[in-house]
Amino acid sequence: MKRSYRLGIIGHPVSHSLSPIMHRLAGEMTELDLTYKAFDVRPDMLEQFISRVTGEYSRSFMGSKDTDWPGAESLSGFNVTVPHKVAVIQYLDGLEPDAARIGAVNTVFRRGDKLIGDNTDGYGFLQSLRENAGTDPGGLRVFMYGAGGAARAVAFALSGAGANLVIANRDGAKAQRLVEELTKAGGAAVTADWNAMNLIDSVRAADIIVNTTTVGMKGSGEGALPAMQGIHEGQLVADIVYRPLNTPLLQFAQTQGVRTLDGLWMLIHQGAASFTRWTGEAFPVEAARARLLAELGESNS
Repeated sequence: MKRSYRLGIIGHPVSHSLSPIMHRLAGEMTELDLTYKAFDVRPDMLEQFISRVTGEYSRSFMGSKDTDWPGAESLSGFNVTVPHKVAVIQYLDGLEPDAARIGAVNTVFRRGDKLIGDNTDGYGFLQSLRENAGTDPGGLRVFMYGAGGAARAVAFALSGAGANLVIANRDGAKAQRLVEELTKAGGAAVTADWNAMNLIDSVRAADIIVNTTTVGMKGSGEGALPAMQGIHEGQLVADIVYRPLNTPLLQFAQTQGVRTLDGLWMLIHQGAASFTRWTGEAFPVEAARARLLAELGESNS
């Protein structure tokens, strides 16, 4: 008899997510009885949604409308995307160490009757760096754009791997808080002023440059990242954005003869870790890559 898993992802909006496609494919390839649904959950309805998952809904939220969530009560686990990665923590029964350090959750699983939060985003980025770019960040200088939720996961993973970080963010105070947390955890990190004239020097000095912001994302309406002219041959440039796959940052880096790493690899590897956490099965990484590239209208590379 096939083992059954009822999985999903919550976010708002969430209809654009590629996670259902790759997890359903993984279920088919591992011959599991697996479903994976996208649940659009508004921020003001997050508590109600979690109560549906835990079975507390009927007692706590009588009269609320939740017709968009069929199957929520039978979920074995689920992914969490924006804007719920931090807010969901208050409704969970516990956190795995990575999620506790980062302060954000992207994966929820059941432990008995408890809901436990984990974070596989940092692992996903680190895995993509090592496996798909052939680069271990230990001892390397990394310049990172951004200090938001995704940046925190990437930064803690890089710091834990022994990288030396320079972090630039529009909100300098947020970057400084992240640096203080990384330093307290034993990492090496400093801030750089997003608008400073010498920001280009920080970019030029890096071995790896990472964009964790939404700059370059389809529909973001944002301009170019600052100090990109500091990028030069011999560096590795990575972007966690995957729509478009070849972002403006990556396109510019390629004109300079620089190696690049797209964000789809991170998406796949973080999903792989979630899938294994839920099912105990290995995730078909290469098959998922091919399927998602087809969905995006891109050729395999």
